[in-house]
Amino acid sequence: MAGLLAGVAAAPVGPLGGARVARAAEAPAVDAEAVLDAILDNMRGGGVAATLTLSVWRGDSETRYRLEIVSDGLERALMRVTEPPREAGQAFLRDGDNLWVYVPRLRRTLRLPPSGKTDRLLGSDLAYSDLTGRDAESDYEAEILARTERDVTLRLMPRPGAPTPYGEVRLSAALPHHTPQVMLFFDQRGQAVRRITFEGYVEAEGYRVPTRVTVEDLLRDGHRTVVAYERYRFGISPPAACFTLQALEGGCPVPLDDGMAGGRP
Repeated sequence: MAGLLAGVAAAPVGPLGGARVARAAEAPAVDAEAVLDAILDNMRGGGVAATLTLSVWRGDSETRYRLEIVSDGLERALMRVTEPPREAGQAFLRDGDNLWVYVPRLRRTLRLPPSGKTDRLLGSDLAYSDLTGRDAESDYEAEILARTERDVTLRLMPRPGAPTPYGEVRLSAALPHHTPQVMLFFDQRGQAVRRITFEGYVEAEGYRVPTRVTVEDLLRDGHRTVVAYERYRFGISPPAACFTLQALEGGCPVPLDDGMAGGRP
């Protein structure tokens, strides 16, 4: 799952069908960096406020969380756990490379190093950077690995000094709208270790946003995490007050009325 975790309500339609939205270009981007930028725009959906479920699978055993997320679609995001009760109130704030965690049972706010953005969220297979930020642009250099009329695959190689454990990432998207499909992560030895699959697309404010994200650990059979957006608003501009240490402890609710719930697959 961030994206898994951007004020106009979304108007979802079919996965790749329906009328072309105004923001979509008539021709796909050609330059690798422009392709990456277009894919990430769809992946994040601009600024967003949403509730989502996080299902962590270990074989046949499932642990489920419910989270609220508010993000500007760029470098700032606030995530709060609302269920189960024993985890409720735990929160995560990101502002660029700055990352804080609030632990309610300790009543303490902890600051993590920049490398912490690749840490696992709530013991899942999901990293903080999977739901927030645009680290694929800041941490990697992109080149086009393969391209057809229907899809494009990028190879992302770490920039010098980038805080990433991966030696290579491959990102594929459907054309012409650069709709994200799969990210495949390789370790420093070239072995595929992690896969993210995007599904359940909706159109909102010119974006084609996935509302279901599956993260798989390719080294441990049966280890996967599924992120499903339940109610959401994409393409909004959250207030700056949502991205403060005060909001980390107290929250920053953004209204999600019934007209913004769910979406057609």
